[in-house]
Amino acid sequence: MLGAIKRELFEGIRAAVADAGYGRDVEPSTVELEDFDDEEKGEFSSAVSFAIAADAGANPMAVAADIADRHRESGLPDGIDSVTVENGHINYHLDVDRMALRTLSTIDSEGAAYGTRERADPDRIVADVSSPNIAKPLHVGHLRNTILSDALMNVLEARGHDVTRDNHLGDWGTQFGNLLHEYVEFGDEAAFEDDPIAHLLELYQQFEQRDSMLEDVEAFDAVTDEFDEAVTTERQYHVDDGKEWFARLERGDEQAVERWERFREASVERFERVYAELGVDFDLWLGESFYAREGWNDLVVEKALDEDVAMRGPDGSVFIPIYPDEYGDAGDPETASVDPSLDRARELLDEAGSVEDADFDAFYIVKSDGSTVYGTRDLATIEYRVGELDVDQSVYVVASEQNRYFQRLFVAARKMGYDEVHLEHIDYGMISLPEGSMSTRGGQIVTVREVLDAARERARDIVEEKGRDVDGDEVDAIARKIALATVKYGMVASNRGKDITFDIDEAVSLEGDTGPYVQYATTRAYSILDAAETVPAVDAIDPETFNDTDHNLLHQLGRYPLVLEQCEERYDAAPLARYLLDLAHVFNSFYHKNRVLDAEDAAEERLALTDATARVFENGLGLLGIDTLAEM
Repeated sequence: MLGAIKRELFEGIRAAVADAGYGRDVEPSTVELEDFDDEEKGEFSSAVSFAIAADAGANPMAVAADIADRHRESGLPDGIDSVTVENGHINYHLDVDRMALRTLSTIDSEGAAYGTRERADPDRIVADVSSPNIAKPLHVGHLRNTILSDALMNVLEARGHDVTRDNHLGDWGTQFGNLLHEYVEFGDEAAFEDDPIAHLLELYQQFEQRDSMLEDVEAFDAVTDEFDEAVTTERQYHVDDGKEWFARLERGDEQAVERWERFREASVERFERVYAELGVDFDLWLGESFYAREGWNDLVVEKALDEDVAMRGPDGSVFIPIYPDEYGDAGDPETASVDPSLDRARELLDEAGSVEDADFDAFYIVKSDGSTVYGTRDLATIEYRVGELDVDQSVYVVASEQNRYFQRLFVAARKMGYDEVHLEHIDYGMISLPEGSMSTRGGQIVTVREVLDAARERARDIVEEKGRDVDGDEVDAIARKIALATVKYGMVASNRGKDITFDIDEAVSLEGDTGPYVQYATTRAYSILDAAETVPAVDAIDPETFNDTDHNLLHQLGRYPLVLEQCEERYDAAPLARYLLDLAHVFNSFYHKNRVLDAEDAAEERLALTDATARVFENGLGLLGIDTLAEM
């Protein structure tokens, strides 16, 4: 409801500014929502008068009064009682009774659609989400990605966009050649059959640790020449054989492909079990291998060379040169400014004498040995999405350590001629452990399985402590929902851009400002509604019976669509998580301060208010992927 009033105020202010003769466009951000209890500012305010006064050399107070008069004359939106001017600010004061009826009526009529938006021409968004590497377990970093992206895509869908979730698997590259080498040398078929991911992880770590050890030995001077040569030869054998296995995989060698497919199938099967437990689905599973095996990589390389946006290095590699002045907002096709010509690069290369010393960044799409790289496959992904899926936005939910890479990718994409699609990197902070950075190579990780099991056990202990007379299956079901609420809420509500030191005990805590706290507030609303014989129709209630506590709750409910709009604009579901916590605090205050079922004057009205609150909790928690509970 407040969202509708805000839009109406914006339109009214824009018209009033024009009527007053001020030649200035007005942006929607001109109207700000204030706190409900700030009587001086009103519930909405605008500071547009200051910018207009600065342009016109006028007094902001006079400009504000002029605009307010014009707006008052043309008519204020339904739900606005008055407009005042204070220190140059235009303040709009709600008619709380009309606000109450309009809010409750909107929630009642729209139900699950409250806060959503329909679009005549929605954006087609395809998003890289989760995107784990095969042959490794899902760890807490993937958990953050998966939960953040699932909530955000839910919000974008609710706001009317056509969203496709692509679990863009990391299933191609030199590391899989190394893994094939290690499996042939040291693999154990029985161990693979027993626990394929554990065995493949062990082999991956073994290869990396041996290579690191041999590198350290190479750097150690106190050895004989013969020993030094033997170490170098041993290291080179493993590295070269890994490269050869990947080359065989890219050529479609039957033995390499058969083994790689076993690794991939075992990984996907394990991933699907975890995703099912998280309640997360994907529309596509087009991993990097799809673009390599279906010819999209070759198409991109050929296109880049044919259109003269890529050049060959002296070692046979292929790269797209990127200049320092091209790193603007290349993700937005309206602001991207790139030079696709190679003339500048050729001049810089002639001056420098080598690619490494030239004053540009080389975005490689073919290595010197002829194999492809991440950049090749990501450009191929854009080619496929633009040509086959007709996307408006290609979105990447990837940790912030890849910020520079995506800047370079987006510049390369513009040079390749992908001029219409919006490219968006939704980054998030890295996760470390109390003992240091996570490292799959070094075996220092916390798996998703560990987090979910710990959260479920913690939740089960608390449910059993309540002494409820329920059987074990019901305890398990409740504990699972509480555990997922704990983990999901914690991941979404934290500042997306901040690095996190992940402590499993803190992550699965049910105390404080958590998902279960919001769940419990919802359960309280359900308990009130269950005890009532019926919930009255909104048009039968008397809004004059509401007090300030009721009005504060109504104001919170009215904010919900604005919060979803904010999430959409920021590509971030955190504002929704924080809003739900605020709503839980406000509702709990309402619960403790007001009588509902046995209220003398406002029982019917507060039942309707409680019903609307339960609906907003359901809608918001549903977008975060969190279940509500009839009982806790």
